[in-house]
Amino acid sequence: MTDKWFLQDIEHQLKNRKRVVILDPKGECGFLLPLLESKGSIILKTDSQLNERWQTVKEELFLRHEAESKFKNEEVVFYVTRDQSKLSFLMDYCFTHGCLDLSNPIEWLKKKIFANTGLQVQQENSILWVLAKEGIGKDINWWKRQIQGLQDPIGLDEKLMPFLNDPEPFANSLDKDVRQLFEIKIFGDILGQPYMQKPPQIIADALVKRLLDGLVYNDISSTLLSLYYHWADSELYRTSLEEYVAKYKLDESANPWSAHPDHCFLALDKKAVVQLSSNFRDKTYVTEKIGKIKLRIKSQQVKRFIPTWWNDVITLTECDTKPLSNCNSLNKVIEFYIRNFAKADRAIRDLYAEFLNEEAIIRPLQEYYESLNHELLQQWFNYTDEYKTDQQGYLVTVMKTAKSPVAVIVGDGLRFEIADYVATSLEKQFKVDKQIMLADLPSETEHNMSALYVGNDEVIALQGDREEKLSEISGLNIVYLNLEALHYGIKAGHLVLKYGDIDSTGEKLQQGAIKLFEEFERVLKEKIALLLNMGFTEVHLVTDHGFVLTGLLDESDKIESSIKGKKKVHERYIRTVEKQKNDDLIGVEEHYGEYNYLYVSKKHRPFKSTGAYGYSHGGFTPQEIILPKFVFRKEKPATSGLEVKIVNKSELEDVSGELFGIKLQGASKATDLFATNRKIQVLLFAGGKTYNSSSIISIDSGQTTMLEFSFQGNSEVQAVVIDVSTQEQLDAAIITKSAARDTGGLI
Repeated sequence: MTDKWFLQDIEHQLKNRKRVVILDPKGECGFLLPLLESKGSIILKTDSQLNERWQTVKEELFLRHEAESKFKNEEVVFYVTRDQSKLSFLMDYCFTHGCLDLSNPIEWLKKKIFANTGLQVQQENSILWVLAKEGIGKDINWWKRQIQGLQDPIGLDEKLMPFLNDPEPFANSLDKDVRQLFEIKIFGDILGQPYMQKPPQIIADALVKRLLDGLVYNDISSTLLSLYYHWADSELYRTSLEEYVAKYKLDESANPWSAHPDHCFLALDKKAVVQLSSNFRDKTYVTEKIGKIKLRIKSQQVKRFIPTWWNDVITLTECDTKPLSNCNSLNKVIEFYIRNFAKADRAIRDLYAEFLNEEAIIRPLQEYYESLNHELLQQWFNYTDEYKTDQQGYLVTVMKTAKSPVAVIVGDGLRFEIADYVATSLEKQFKVDKQIMLADLPSETEHNMSALYVGNDEVIALQGDREEKLSEISGLNIVYLNLEALHYGIKAGHLVLKYGDIDSTGEKLQQGAIKLFEEFERVLKEKIALLLNMGFTEVHLVTDHGFVLTGLLDESDKIESSIKGKKKVHERYIRTVEKQKNDDLIGVEEHYGEYNYLYVSKKHRPFKSTGAYGYSHGGFTPQEIILPKFVFRKEKPATSGLEVKIVNKSELEDVSGELFGIKLQGASKATDLFATNRKIQVLLFAGGKTYNSSSIISIDSGQTTMLEFSFQGNSEVQAVVIDVSTQEQLDAAIITKSAARDTGGLI
């Protein structure tokens, strides 16, 4: 309102006479002049540095002459920084034209406040003058709250974050009176210290230290806690908070359990998890600490500062195996696994990824997980006689019975918990049917891929041969691709995509591959969504086998193989010539080369054998045997979008020259009221990779649009039209560059 009151007075004075003098002898009201300048007002100013009488008289004469000659017919404001009694040529303007006397600006302001609010001003003059400056752009309600003492006069909360983000420039941008009061309030209201003039960065560092100390020792003020929450949530300023946190020297004696639950220190979390792990056998201790961790992970304000692995620790500690006692069949054990225990599998895998090289943390967590897993395996092995695989010939059945077009992603070493996470992530977008499959034995790639692709207990060593056999048995034209090669525009009635990254990376990197699982999951989510957006009616996700993570593995942890006769020992199974009698083993008759029997252990640990240990395959545990058999489908939209087609496909089959045009057309008759417009984009592919794309364009019903592109050295490219919002493929075309030589029109 300060600005409004000032401008109203000026406009009132100028209305009839076109001249007004602002008297401001002390030069305190210069902060109001930009308000006039922004409106294009002509302002003629006196020089406050002129003291001699002849100088001031001369200056006023020249100012008057300028006003009456150069600006004769325009409104002019004279800004005078001397007493009215000392005026000469500008004196009569004060009486014959207009004058706004700001010789005592505080009194002028008090009168304005009383006239507009009816409130008597109680604030000190210094505070009131700061309010005058802060009151520019504020409404009358702001002034009422200020006069009644209901609001901070300088908006300390609003200024703290930009100040801490860049102290020197922000402080220098403030009016000197506002800056001084701002700093006084920081010292008095926040730091509890007498005011001292110090560089802005020193003040900022002291304030941030008080904030961070308050979080560490849980004695933070409400003002600083509110600042912290807003700062942590600010896209604009959060980086500076992270920089302060990185520079903060945390006291080694700081107790993580006494800190504020919303603290921002990873070091305190690491300290807490070390202490928790070392006391993991103490149930009372763990229960108490888990309660504090739960309080921490509930915070929404500072989510980015809370490690996600705390959720995994809680999942592990809350895994309840008591219901296993009621599982009196293999099917019930399987149901317990997929509904409950698979979450613990995921949790320990995440914890391995975070702490595998920090034995003090992971060893106790692993031992606790293995105690839970032992209980699961005991019940699991009670019902091995009920086990029956349904993996043989699965792809043959799917290809023959599924509605075309259908796609099947065949993972290599895709554990149930990974697939379940992917499916859960996509449930909001697509319909997901989650079933399970039981792997054949031994659960290794050659054997189980053969079971999936071919069936009839036939084992085929090479992937290419398995694919050829599947096409032969099904009698279908099946397209085979690696999942990574999938892109818009690929057409197939029956598509099989192999995704072997999980297993192959595990073989190469061993336990080091665990950190890459997040990327594997991302690829699966993106490709499943892409397939459904490309028009496939359903996408199946299956795998050959799962895997067991052995974690920290000592030589003494491995199983000695007490086998009679000739044998071949693998990590998770043993082939023998002779039949064995051993209660610790499960055996089946299976002929493979010179061997007649296959044996697996009733434990999840590997046998002592040559080679590195990372993932273990081929045994008989829920983690390896219980596999995902998921189907993803796209819900039909409530309203169908505008049909957009490439209408010059025949011309694109043989294009002369380097440039080509794609003609797009929106359907002339919309399918419904809401399908009259669509935002689309054209993607260009060459060699299976995107090499160019159009900008996003909007097409209306019946509208035709031509887009021009270049081959960029390619002889054949593919154009795909997609819906921008849904990423659905709308149409596609192959563009082929003419092989005929350009004759330049001579023929």
